[in-house]
Amino acid sequence: MALRPSPDYDEVRYRQRLTAEAVAVLRERPAFSLGGVQDVRATVGQAALGGVLEPLDLLDIASTLDAAREARRTLTRDVQAPLLAAVAERIEPLPSLAAEIRRSIDPRGGVTDAASLALAAIRREVHVTHERLMERMQELMRSAVARGVAQEPLVTLREGRYVIPIKAEQRSQFPGVVHDVSQSGATIFVEPLAVVDAGNRWRELQMEEQREIERVLRGLSADVGSEEAAILESIAALGAIDLVLAMGRFGFAIGAPLPLPGEDPAWIALGGEYRLIDARHPLLKGSVVPISLVVGGTEARVLLITGPNTGGKTVALKTAGLLACMAQAGLPVPAEVGSRLPVYREVFADIGDEQSIEQSLSTFSGHVSNIIAILRGADVASLVLLDELAAGTDPAEGAPLARAVLEALLERRSSVLATTHHGELKAFAHETPGVMNASVEFDPRTLAPTYRVIAGLPGGSNAFAIARRLGMPEEIVRRAEEAVAPEQAQLSGLLTQAQAERDHLAGEWQREQIARREAEEIRTALADRLRGIEEERESLLASARAEIEEDVRDARLALRRARRDIERAERETLLAAAPRLEEASDVAERIERRRRLRRRRGDGEEATPVDRIVAGDRVWLTGLEQPGEALGPPDERGELEVMLGSLHTRVRREQVRRVAHGSGVVLEVSLPPPPLSAAEEIEVRGQTLNEAMPKVETFLDQAFRAGLTRVRIIHGKGTGTLRRAVRDRLAAHPLVRSYETAERAEGGEGVTVAYVGG
Repeated sequence: MALRPSPDYDEVRYRQRLTAEAVAVLRERPAFSLGGVQDVRATVGQAALGGVLEPLDLLDIASTLDAAREARRTLTRDVQAPLLAAVAERIEPLPSLAAEIRRSIDPRGGVTDAASLALAAIRREVHVTHERLMERMQELMRSAVARGVAQEPLVTLREGRYVIPIKAEQRSQFPGVVHDVSQSGATIFVEPLAVVDAGNRWRELQMEEQREIERVLRGLSADVGSEEAAILESIAALGAIDLVLAMGRFGFAIGAPLPLPGEDPAWIALGGEYRLIDARHPLLKGSVVPISLVVGGTEARVLLITGPNTGGKTVALKTAGLLACMAQAGLPVPAEVGSRLPVYREVFADIGDEQSIEQSLSTFSGHVSNIIAILRGADVASLVLLDELAAGTDPAEGAPLARAVLEALLERRSSVLATTHHGELKAFAHETPGVMNASVEFDPRTLAPTYRVIAGLPGGSNAFAIARRLGMPEEIVRRAEEAVAPEQAQLSGLLTQAQAERDHLAGEWQREQIARREAEEIRTALADRLRGIEEERESLLASARAEIEEDVRDARLALRRARRDIERAERETLLAAAPRLEEASDVAERIERRRRLRRRRGDGEEATPVDRIVAGDRVWLTGLEQPGEALGPPDERGELEVMLGSLHTRVRREQVRRVAHGSGVVLEVSLPPPPLSAAEEIEVRGQTLNEAMPKVETFLDQAFRAGLTRVRIIHGKGTGTLRRAVRDRLAAHPLVRSYETAERAEGGEGVTVAYVGG
């Protein structure tokens, strides 16, 4: 109720930014609220003055602190709302105080045993004392009943003491303290002397319990009082947040498009034109016709609205004024995006019948008094709303007075919305720069207003059409039409014709907009479809390319395996056909001829095995162009040690294709045994350089000796250290002719493919 529009531009923008954040928060978290918060300022003040609060008041404080803590957490951590978060930062949740209250007081308002050790001990003793007291009372009651002394077998309470109802005539038979007498006097309620001490002890413990409860409440109240400043600041922050959330919910309730959620309110302007696009009065129900208007810009600082009664002129004025005030108060505005609302220093309005019997003012006098006050304060930062300007007096004098008022406001550069029935003012608006005619639309076919504001075109009163619609006799209406001056009738006809032409152009424009929108939708749909086709084509090509590459890799692998199988089968077949050593030379020549034939067919170079090798000979190995040096003859297993640069390696005799010793080159053949088996890949991922590099050396040597030409080294990506070390060694290794990064399907940068041999 205390909310007021602010005339300060920065304050208005801040309020609208807060509201925009609230709208965004409520869209993300519709259930977010300040449920549980109570206005505890009065009770906190009482505690600060030393008062002892009631348990339920303390529970309200705990509930408020819990809700405050939840609100602070949500706005500062869970959502993106920097301005609301800044407000929430002012909240001091005091979790320990809230926890202490909840530990000490149960939801029904009772003080719990956990409130203090003394209270728990007292209550245990109260319970034990009460149990013993009741056991003794039951024994005495049964005895009294058996002796016929008791009126009935019942133990009851009178003034906080347990008593037994005794027959009045048997009073002397039952010693004790009388605490009550029945109305008839036939029954007296006696506390037996045997339990008086136990009853006293029970009552004493009850009073101790009450004193301890009061001590607990006093301590909690003192704790609350010591935090008065923090709690009051939290309540103030919660009040500010509550207001902004209420504004956001109000925006949802009235369907207000502005402010845009979470965005800077660029539609709040410092001066300039006041533009409303499809604005609605927030209190109107049902199907509301939106209003669009512009005033205060360079073209028109004064908008003069004419038209019939009940056409919506006053509603247009009230909507413009109310929405300006709502925007400057920080409230959501029911106007479409594209609207622009300046920040006014003041909004003046003269709307309605100001007739006053008490002040002896007529309608005209009331309007004039208001206008005088407006003229005193209006300036460039003012919005002025004038309804039925200069009405209630002779039109011959009222029209010139209204014109003079509008000229004065125009000189002050105020933004003015005015309605009138004076025809002379329509011409004034047409002729005067800075003043624009406008009208509320009237449908001549239905003889009913449409409530739309049309800028640039004056409106007629349509008095005759309205009179006919309301049932005025035709003869009277026709007689009135005949009495209208010819020039006035001509003007009404021109206005009607202009209105019809405007409606026609508006219809054409609307149809053009529909066609343009449909064409744009078709273009967008075709572009989306083309983009989808292109993406599908690229996907199919990529998939086909991957399948082909995989097939090629499989085919190469199968070809290498088939070649090794064929050679193994040849050796086995030829060895079986040549059991004697003397036939070995012929067998070797046949193998060599077949290999040369395959080489001519493109099957690749094959090795020419040699027999006699001694230390110091230069030897060429299969797949290598540079020779190495034999360090000795082959051993009994057919293996010899060779130095290739700085590398020492052992190779099988059949891997030597050429040897040079003495004065010439000797080529002697020996039957090669089946090649050694070796793995086609090695994994050293996660190992140190000292662990990995010797394994890579051994792996390359075994691969070469087994006749493999393509191997994979899995080193992983990691920091890249192991990958660089492996590739540096491959680049300098005499058994490796080249290397490359594996395909993505084989591991990409985490795997290096090495090609062994020539």
